[in-house]
Amino acid sequence: MGDNLFSVLISTVKSRFASIVSKVRLWTSWNYIRTRVIGGIRDFFFRLMDVRPKNKNDYFSVFGWLVSKKLAYAAIIVIGVVSIWYISITSSIFSSLTQTGGLRTYAYNSVLLRLASNKVRITGKSGYVAYEGDVKDGYVTGEGVLYSPDNVLLYSGTFLKNLYEGTGTQYFNSGILHYTGGFHKNLYEGNGILYREDGSEEYDGEFVAGMKEGTGKLYDSGGNTIFEGSFSCDDIVYSSLLGKTAEEVRSMYFGKQVLYEQDPSIGTGFAVLMKDIGALYYAEGDGSASDDNEKVQSVFVLSKQFRSGMVEADDISDLKQIFGEPVYEGNSAVIMPEAVAINVLNASSMAVSGRVNMNTTETYTDDIIINDFDTTYPVYIYTFNRGNLIYSFVCNMKGGYFDFYEIMESGADDDAAA
Repeated sequence: MGDNLFSVLISTVKSRFASIVSKVRLWTSWNYIRTRVIGGIRDFFFRLMDVRPKNKNDYFSVFGWLVSKKLAYAAIIVIGVVSIWYISITSSIFSSLTQTGGLRTYAYNSVLLRLASNKVRITGKSGYVAYEGDVKDGYVTGEGVLYSPDNVLLYSGTFLKNLYEGTGTQYFNSGILHYTGGFHKNLYEGNGILYREDGSEEYDGEFVAGMKEGTGKLYDSGGNTIFEGSFSCDDIVYSSLLGKTAEEVRSMYFGKQVLYEQDPSIGTGFAVLMKDIGALYYAEGDGSASDDNEKVQSVFVLSKQFRSGMVEADDISDLKQIFGEPVYEGNSAVIMPEAVAINVLNASSMAVSGRVNMNTTETYTDDIIINDFDTTYPVYIYTFNRGNLIYSFVCNMKGGYFDFYEIMESGADDDAAA
């Protein structure tokens, strides 16, 4: 009797809690949880995609157009979700595919390159490795090396925002050393050494904006110093020789030179041809090659181009753009240093009206005495003033092109002027 009563009691309790236990089991089952979560997400998106406006407050006014607020919010959320999904998926996949040799590799136009940092590889348009080194904030910044499509090293050094900046080494397309030194915005800046493609050193000195500017040394192909002094806009500052003694010039110019002395019967001046820098200087002396105290009165630059800053002139109209109107222009009889310059130029190509008739005695190959020359040989001169310098350009005739030019200081001996 007692056992039956206890069994009835147990059965009654079980029946009371059976529904609760069933609900707990249901709520804690994975299928139920997944169904409710998925259903909730589905309902959320259904409500989200129900972009039909109910009244005028459900619109944005954009340039006169009414755009559903719900549609705008839905578009923003969808774009955000897709972007996050794309970045997360592609980052993991791309990393596994591009991890080579310990460095991640990116195409030059890859969106993911904008997110990269530290050392990477970047491939060019045709797939070659164009760069290997540091990147930061989507830019090539830091230490790195740059290659050509033929896998030739073009540059090794520091970068800033995709430009050469700081210290580096640049190479010709052949892979031969071209320059080593300072850079600023892809151009040579500061101190550096420039090399020819045959491997010989060309210049060692200062640069500004990619050009020789400041003090430096020029070398010949054999590595010998030919000039040490001032440079501007990629060229020698020839006016820096003015006022120097012959001895002082020899401490600046070390290349091949030829001395032209006048016979005392026709004058006391002498000219020195500086073959390796394409110029000659003129001074008045006592007719002796040993007179090193006479100062340079004029310098003749044997070039058909004249550079002023970034502007290069090769005819009279260009010169007038640089200097303004000439202070003198007209026909003139040739003087001794001009005659020497004309004959030197004519040794390699036609200049002015051809050679000047000249009677000389060659004491040595680098010491020539001028006994007489044709003082009726005509030239046409354009003379300009700039600051304390006078520039005279020697031409065959009025207008057109010049063949070389003279530089002298204002107030210098007029006998040396053209």
